Amino acid sequence: MKQVGFRYAGVAAFLMIIVFLVSYYIGVHPFIEMSHLFFDLFIYGLVIYFALNEFKTVNNEGILHFWQGMSIGFFVNIFSCGIYMVFLFLIMNFDENILITYQQQAVDFLEIKSAQYIEGFGEEQYQIQLETIQETTILDMVLMGGVKKFISAMLITPVLSILKRKT
Repeated sequence: MKQVGFRYAGVAAFLMIIVFLVSYYIGVHPFIEMSHLFFDLFIYGLVIYFALNEFKTVNNEGILHFWQGMSIGFFVNIFSCGIYMVFLFLIMNFDENILITYQQQAVDFLEIKSAQYIEGFGEEQYQIQLETIQETTILDMVLMGGVKKFISAMLITPVLSILKRKT
C-alpha cells in the first residue's frame, strides 16, 4: 500500500510543481489565483484515482476497502505535500520575486476590494490585513502552499475511496 502511495506522490508533486511554474511564469500568481484549487482537486483526483485503481487491481485482487483507499490517499497527500513544500522553499530562496510579487498582488487585490472588506470587517481589520501581507515570510508562503494542497487532497480522497471500494 505504501509503495503505491509513494510512487503516485511523486507524480502528484511533479504535476503540482509544473502547474506552479507555468502559472507563475505566465503572470498568474499561484498563491492568489483561486483557480489553483481546481487544479489541485483535479491533480489529486486523477492521481489518487489511478493509485487506488492500481492497488485494487494489481495488489489486492480487485478488492479495495474504504480504509485502504483513505490510507493510500493519505500517503499520496502527505508525501506529495512534503515534496511540494521543499520545492517551494528552495525556489523561493532562489527567486525573491515570488514573495515580492505575492505581496504586491495581494495588496492590490485587497485595495480593489477595500470598500467591501472595510464594510464587512472594519477599518482596523483592513489595516491589520495589509500589515500581515507586508510581513509575510517565505516560511509563511511554504506553509500556506502546503496546507492548501493538503486540504484539497483530503477533500477528494474520501469521495474516491467510496467510489472505488469493492468488497
